[in-house]
Amino acid sequence: MIKSTFHSHSRFDDGCDELEAYLISAIAKGFKVFGFSAHAPVIFESDWNMKLGFFDEYIQTTELLKEKYSGIIEIYTGLETDYYPGCIDWRVKNGVDYTIGAIHFIKNDATGVYMPLDGNREEFEETLKNGFDNDICSLVKAYYGQIREMLMKMPPNIIAHLDVIKKNNINGRYFDEEDDYYREEVLKTLEIISLSNTIVEVNTGGIARGYMLEPYPSKWILEACLDMDIPVMVNSDSHHPDNIDFYYEEIHKLLKKIGYKYQRILSGNKWRNVKL
Repeated sequence: MIKSTFHSHSRFDDGCDELEAYLISAIAKGFKVFGFSAHAPVIFESDWNMKLGFFDEYIQTTELLKEKYSGIIEIYTGLETDYYPGCIDWRVKNGVDYTIGAIHFIKNDATGVYMPLDGNREEFEETLKNGFDNDICSLVKAYYGQIREMLMKMPPNIIAHLDVIKKNNINGRYFDEEDDYYREEVLKTLEIISLSNTIVEVNTGGIARGYMLEPYPSKWILEACLDMDIPVMVNSDSHHPDNIDFYYEEIHKLLKKIGYKYQRILSGNKWRNVKL
């Protein structure tokens, strides 16, 4: 097994420490591969995306760290990229080894406001009310529809926290994952993923930060991914160096129980399947 993560956040965005602090922790925890993935800058105001003025420093810092830790740990420079109307295509930027595609915002066409989907409960309810007239079915369809559009127009290497829309749905507060419309949206999205050569991450960040009791995506979605031969990778989405392998042992056991034998990672500058 090669211990790795490709989803992490530092002081460049909404994380809490220098990039090197994450590497020091990763080496101590036995990681062989580590990927940085700052939230890419967006064209509207955001408290947690990297500011455009820091982009060059981010790339330069990761390049210096690659040299410093050469032969000790493999390091890759990624970005967690938001897809929305008018977004920048970060896949073509120099120094970017990979992208993790995410839907954190949906644009309200009536007001021009980019409404958050991955915020706290109050923010989610504001998006539901102002953007969808409290129709959760419409919000769910808009969310997964935007993921499918991203996959067809600007496919990333990795899909971030596929069902992050469940973040505030504790105890089925807003929707039931068993509902036909919800499952239909997820399965339609998986069909596009299966054609796009994109990796679905198994993300433990929601558990680490106390939002969730299970990873993104849900077990039934992971079972469907296996049936559709969609590759997965285990990522911690860490915002603190101490959490870079949070819940990893449990997730590896879960994936093996479902039937997975491999995860797909970037190693030796190639995407490859490695044993769990």
